[in-house]
Amino acid sequence: MLNDKYYPNKCTISFNLHYSVPFKKHYFWRHIKIRLTMKKLLLIACIASASVFFSHDVLAQDNVRNRVGFFLGAAGGDIDQVGIGGVAEFKVAPKVTISPQLFFYFPEDKGGADLKFFELNVNANYYFYNHDIFEFYGLGGLNYTRVKVDFDNNRNDYTDGEMGLNLGAGINFEIGKNFIPFSALRLTIGEFDQAVIRAGLKFNLN
Repeated sequence: MLNDKYYPNKCTISFNLHYSVPFKKHYFWRHIKIRLTMKKLLLIACIASASVFFSHDVLAQDNVRNRVGFFLGAAGGDIDQVGIGGVAEFKVAPKVTISPQLFFYFPEDKGGADLKFFELNVNANYYFYNHDIFEFYGLGGLNYTRVKVDFDNNRNDYTDGEMGLNLGAGINFEIGKNFIPFSALRLTIGEFDQAVIRAGLKFNLN
């Protein structure tokens, strides 16, 4: 979603860059209400997810590993795009890993502007279930999202970066000795409210 702040010299508000409408007071308040509603829904989902993750510490084993991998992801919310990224996990406790991630959204041409998003996430993964081939974990951490808007006339280009909070869950499938398919869902609350689903492969380092 790209709103009016990305057009500092234009008196418009844009919704997902599909169309623009003249700046009017009722459009402004409608936009604010939509954002507040989404923040509340994300917060409720995050609290509910955390209750499930940390109250079901069953069959968890102390054998988490260091891993690196890649993934494809799709976001919905203030950012409605797909992209590709890299992920790593480093064991810091028997059931906890620190997981840095880089996520590059594919650029899009929207209404005469080239829109580019980039994310840096640093999460803590807590493994609360490990049985057979399944590893379930909850995650929480920080998000940094950077947006760059390049206009076709090469004038008034815009760049901005915002911080957010992450909460989510993931599952690893230990079907191979050295490679691990995985999927994860992340909710981000901040200036860029979004839900991101990812799927990819991780590779064991130890």
